[in-house]
Amino acid sequence: MNYYLTNQELMDAGKHYIQEYPELAKASIEKAEQAAKNMFRVPYTMDMDHWVNLGDPIDWLYNPSNDLEFTWVLNRHWYMLDLGKAYLMTQKEEYVHTFIKHLRGWRLQNPVPEHLSYEKATFFQQPGPWRLLEVGLRVQSWISAFKYMEGSPVITDIFREEFHTALIEHANYLTSYLGNTEINHAIMHMQGLFMISIFCKDHPRASFWRQFANERLELCMVHQIDPDGVQCELTTHYHNGSIEMFGTPYLLGKVSGYPMPDGYANNLRKMGAFTHAMIRPDNGSTAAGDSDLISSSKERLALLGAILEDESYISMGEVSSEMLWLVGRDRYEAFKQRQLSYTPLLPATVSFPQTGFYFMKDEQHYVFFDAASMGGAHGHADALSLEWMWKRNLLFLDPGRYTYEEGEWRRYFKSTRAHNTITVDGLDQTPYAASQEWGQPLAECVTNRWITGEEYDFIDASHNGYMRLEDPVLHRRWLLLGKKRNVMIIVDWLESAGVHAIEQRFQLPPSADVRIPDGGYSDMLSTIVNYSSAVQMQMHWKTSRDQIGDFAVVSEQGWVSEIYGVKEETSTIVGKGTMTGNMGIVTVCTPVDLEEDRMLPIITRLEIDHNRQEVSISFTDEAGHLDIRLDCHEINWTC
Repeated sequence: MNYYLTNQELMDAGKHYIQEYPELAKASIEKAEQAAKNMFRVPYTMDMDHWVNLGDPIDWLYNPSNDLEFTWVLNRHWYMLDLGKAYLMTQKEEYVHTFIKHLRGWRLQNPVPEHLSYEKATFFQQPGPWRLLEVGLRVQSWISAFKYMEGSPVITDIFREEFHTALIEHANYLTSYLGNTEINHAIMHMQGLFMISIFCKDHPRASFWRQFANERLELCMVHQIDPDGVQCELTTHYHNGSIEMFGTPYLLGKVSGYPMPDGYANNLRKMGAFTHAMIRPDNGSTAAGDSDLISSSKERLALLGAILEDESYISMGEVSSEMLWLVGRDRYEAFKQRQLSYTPLLPATVSFPQTGFYFMKDEQHYVFFDAASMGGAHGHADALSLEWMWKRNLLFLDPGRYTYEEGEWRRYFKSTRAHNTITVDGLDQTPYAASQEWGQPLAECVTNRWITGEEYDFIDASHNGYMRLEDPVLHRRWLLLGKKRNVMIIVDWLESAGVHAIEQRFQLPPSADVRIPDGGYSDMLSTIVNYSSAVQMQMHWKTSRDQIGDFAVVSEQGWVSEIYGVKEETSTIVGKGTMTGNMGIVTVCTPVDLEEDRMLPIITRLEIDHNRQEVSISFTDEAGHLDIRLDCHEINWTC
């Protein structure tokens, strides 16, 4: 075999696609119809919400926006997959004619460049169709589309020869420039090369291409997957994307008779553990770094299970259209039945300490805490940030990514102020340089304590991002989550010698309604947040510092992006003030379900001492009285 599925299996998958995913099938046909008119929607760009006419013949370098992603994504030819799927569903030869016409037109306009510099072939911000990333992704689109339409009488021997020639040109190009194996782009370069080596397995250089791709894929794993199994960019989107990037060559090698080593599979399996940890109770995933709020780690987990033939990952995951096109109708249905009969395990706290990601979980809570250092160009300035879900309601969330286009919105969504952490003097923890670049020094995190038990989970971590200031500031955060009692305690310690403006920020979902009594000023400040369901949360603050100064709690405008290119206004709770010298802030959050809980929690004591770094809290709820005392050495939890 030179592909994942046989022609008959692809035809069966096309029929099943209509039954299982009617809306996606309809969208594929619409994209194919529009492509025949040279009209395109280009995903992951600011023009993805409307059709763009590229002229006749198509100008593959046309870009109606300021977004370089438009040129790059267009030249990945992802829409050709929809041409192939539409053909399998309808047998309309028009789609095959469109595929051939576009491929020939593209080659005519974009011949293989000669004497291209290394920087132009690999550098992130160089526009053009021959950047290595586009080359690696484009050949995958071409080969899959060709296999989907291979049974068409329109595919002549002449075109087959043209097609093989084009793939050979791409293979030689991919072996002429070596992308940095510490960056996810290099995975996709070799993902494409490996696919060519299998499709053109009778070519004299096929074995060289295959070995070349194998060795560099393994090198990418060494450089990009840390000992915890987390991809080095430290983002949900690129971690789960890397599972597909590394996983599909593994699957293709297995079905074509060129299996990869066991160590490769073991690393993939470790990656699955992190993907599983990221699954929230609502089946979504935290949008860490450059990621979308609308994503499905369950689908990616099941896909990995199918690739590895790992029954646990298949069972804990969820079938997807992507799985259908890789494993075929029969295995897809078998996996689907396995998932329907699966009894989920109770959620459990899990940590990835070498990376710095911590997940506090029980039947009601999901908390993601970020104590990881900056993860690279796709990372955000979000050290010590958190996301919290209680009873399937998002209380605090990560804002997403919105855009890669350089400008104020790119800067905002990557900024510290867009996340649930502390800002100092309005600055980012790591200096912003450009859309795909951070300045120096990069913020580094240290986990001081991590405690998990039956009553509570606790994390104590710090970062040095503001130590670069002329008057350095060290930010240390404690977070304690009650498991049997619905309480979260956040303590922020800020150590400096001078005067600084500080803001403690909490991003809320758009449906949340904030009420701040008395304008937010008092000895113990308070806020009430009502969510779209019957969930309500009370928040209380107390501060301690070297010199008395104002500290207020206000509600400000914020933004959240569920999916690339779309943003929505929301509310942000901000505790803000001025610190002179050292300061401590304790925040107590107590969510309740107004339909089920018989009484609201009552805080009877809230004390903080920044000199001794000590906090005491007493409160009463329907479970009774609880005293909590925290310091740098121990936690006293007394019911």
